[in-house]
Amino acid sequence: MPAEGSLKRLGGGRWETRDGRFTIEPQSGTWVVVDNAETDDLGLPLVRGPFDSLTAAKAAIESARQTGPTESPLAELIKQAGTAGPRSRESRPAAKRRRPDGGSAADDGTTAATEPEPAPPAPAEPKWLLEMASADRRRARELIERLADLDIADPVGIARSEIARDQPAVARLALERAIRQAIASASDPATAGRAVADAILSGKDNALVVRWQIVDDRGRRIAELDLAD
Repeated sequence: MPAEGSLKRLGGGRWETRDGRFTIEPQSGTWVVVDNAETDDLGLPLVRGPFDSLTAAKAAIESARQTGPTESPLAELIKQAGTAGPRSRESRPAAKRRRPDGGSAADDGTTAATEPEPAPPAPAEPKWLLEMASADRRRARELIERLADLDIADPVGIARSEIARDQPAVARLALERAIRQAIASASDPATAGRAVADAILSGKDNALVVRWQIVDDRGRRIAELDLAD
């Protein structure tokens, strides 16, 4: 049986814990955690973050579980009100009830039950995604999930550029990843140059499931580079 803290995909780059308490949502290239068990000063679900990566958002969830709910600053006032004893009916302000015409009137002696506020609706998928053909929409959702699994920031924005705008966004991302890794692993400028060239000419990123090639202005593929030591 899955642990309550494990995550399940909701689509659109969003994740939810199995117990439904936490939701991870992408937001402008970062991630936020919505805690449905706690509320902010406006009575809305508490939003934690932003976090630079999905991994950091997951760590924030574990930390929130360990520290437990934060007590509301109104808790002490509520306790004091409870110990003051019940007030007489004459000293209590008359409760208001809503009239059919939209006005309000004093309660006639019966206390109406207060309806709980409905939970906020889940964020809708972006308009650009809903307007796409079903096949492209499916590709976009699959790409968003794959990027999220790799802890890539802004998976929704990359998927939009790649599929909705027909830009080589995934290949650009793959090249950036390859170049960064090559530079980080190099011990000196000469080694870094060769490592970057090899990374560019490798032509693929298996994790991102993308390929590319380098060509000249006549469309001829450049398969190797001879760099002087």
